[in-house]
Amino acid sequence: MKRAYILLLPLWLFVALGVHATPPPHPLHLGADTPRVSGAGALSFLRDATGKKTPDEVMADAGAWQALPGELAAGYTQDAIWLRLTLARAASAPADWLLLLGNALLDEATLFRLEADGRWTRADAGENVARDAWPLGTRSPAFPLALPETRAVTLLLRLESKNAMSSTVDVWQRDAFDDFSRLESLHYGLYFGCYLLLIALHTFFWRMTREAQSGWYLLYVSLAAGIQMLTVGFPQMLFGIPVALSDPLLACGICVALAVGTRFAVLQLDLASVWPRFGRAVVGAATLVSLVTAGLVLTVDFATGIVPAQLAALLMAPLLMGTATLLLLRGHPPAKFYLFAFGIYYAGVYVSFLRNMGVFPPNVWTNNAASFGSLVHMLLMSLRLHARYDALRMQAAEAQARLNEGLEQEVAARTADLEREIAWRKLTENELAAALEAERRIREEQRSFAGMVSHEFRSPLAIINVTAQQIARNPDAPWDEVTARCKNLRDAVRRMSDMVDTYLVADRMEMTEPVFCPQPCRLPELIGELIGELVREWPAGRICVDLQRLPEDFVCDPALLKVALRNLLANADRHAPPEEAVLLDAAGAWGGGVRIEVQNGGEPIPADDVPRLFEKYFRGRLSQHRPGAGLGLHLVRRIARIHGGTVELTNGGATGEAAEKISFVLFLPGPAPTGAGETGAGEEEMKRPAE
Repeated sequence: MKRAYILLLPLWLFVALGVHATPPPHPLHLGADTPRVSGAGALSFLRDATGKKTPDEVMADAGAWQALPGELAAGYTQDAIWLRLTLARAASAPADWLLLLGNALLDEATLFRLEADGRWTRADAGENVARDAWPLGTRSPAFPLALPETRAVTLLLRLESKNAMSSTVDVWQRDAFDDFSRLESLHYGLYFGCYLLLIALHTFFWRMTREAQSGWYLLYVSLAAGIQMLTVGFPQMLFGIPVALSDPLLACGICVALAVGTRFAVLQLDLASVWPRFGRAVVGAATLVSLVTAGLVLTVDFATGIVPAQLAALLMAPLLMGTATLLLLRGHPPAKFYLFAFGIYYAGVYVSFLRNMGVFPPNVWTNNAASFGSLVHMLLMSLRLHARYDALRMQAAEAQARLNEGLEQEVAARTADLEREIAWRKLTENELAAALEAERRIREEQRSFAGMVSHEFRSPLAIINVTAQQIARNPDAPWDEVTARCKNLRDAVRRMSDMVDTYLVADRMEMTEPVFCPQPCRLPELIGELIGELVREWPAGRICVDLQRLPEDFVCDPALLKVALRNLLANADRHAPPEEAVLLDAAGAWGGGVRIEVQNGGEPIPADDVPRLFEKYFRGRLSQHRPGAGLGLHLVRRIARIHGGTVELTNGGATGEAAEKISFVLFLPGPAPTGAGETGAGEEEMKRPAE
């Protein structure tokens, strides 16, 4: 037992030097506006090696008292520790106060109060005292104080503990302490609620997966939660657990946590894959120390076992962190996360230990460093384990897929002849079905093409025939009549030539690999150039254009876009009444795109024609008696898809009082994707007149 304390002698000397260098304490003044006053700086300290001194004896031994620089932090000691505190209440301050000790693991905490008649009154608390005998039912020792305003009150605190002799001493107004106690209970409820949630989730997770690391983590986090709860004293307060049970539970939990934590840390570092012997040696050493120290706790006393266990844990932390650093330098992937997650935990443990040894003063930060670091560490490890399990599940799925693939290959190899026969028959059947479908489609297209050609060529041929007969019958006709008849001949020939070009270009576009050539262009100029060409062919006022909301610059294939717009406008001109104008409205759209709408009046499009409007060679009922090849809208859709856009019939028209115009909308996204949609057609193939 004494050897364990000798190991901590340098730290005690440091604390002792700090104590002697501190000036004498001052009385603690309590005012109405101070709901809580810390005893730091107002405490005197006396070490009772015999543990048998009375209040009168310690008060008489004036030379043994030393001023504390801050809060009490005397490390592990068997001595009784006496603290002296003088309180002076202001007249305006309330009379009811409360003295609170911050350490819930003090074995004995006795408050002696010097009364006006010179006698001492006492109140007992601590783990050696039954909870129902405590002055107040608090988590850590607390004593009610009724302070007079006429004189200062001297208090003596006698403390003993098998745990670290470290504690804050605070004086509270009673109402303020009640508020603080409720808030503290809420904080601890949330804190341990997180632990219980982790335990519940990983209990379910481990029962579902039976994964080894998940099981070790469940044991690891359960021990951490139990140690934290016993350290802050909640189980002792709620269930009245006596010190004869709570101290061994806490000490054995700390000892077992050394082995479990080391095993879990070695698993996280994956030492089995790089240094398996070293990993086994570290786990074996930690397990041996855990068993020996737990045995010392149960057979000798608390401090004899707990001090070596904590020293071993403090030595194990730098050993594992150094190992992780070395592995990180060697490129071992798990080392990086280990240094981050376990570094937070070890930092909190070291701060807590140095507080117990008196290097750091007890305060809200040092008192909760281990708790905060532990919770953050546990949350990080929970996330890590879930991510690891997901990765393992994916690896297992991939391995299963490879296994299935191997089995399939083996089965395929054993039945190769049968598979080849089935494949050949299926291929032949598919080829035959494809050939029949192609023949049916070609025959249907040929029938449509023949009917359309016979219909479309009949009118220009009739014009040519009639005009030729007129010229033959009247060769001496006036020059104006001859010129008009020649113009009719040229118009008829041009119409036939345009239709031939349309059929040939459309077929080449279907048969060859088109080329898409996007480039920056000025849309207003491009559309204006197209409108200028059409104005020369159409009557004045036939087309009305609105380009005010159109962006100046846009990336597209200008040749293809002109073909698409020409076909949309030609289609609108073909179906619009002669007295109505065709409307073209172009504007910018979301995402930097362009929306071009073409509207025309005329008869509404039959509902059963709408689904087939963009099919090749399709001519609806309204087009049966009008010129056209049934290719214009088909080519517009091809060009829109080449640009990654769409073309839609947004309004099929309506008759009656609420007559509506027929509307087609061409949308092109921006910036125009390279290779999006279908591959573009060659410019020279697309420069052809509308259908």
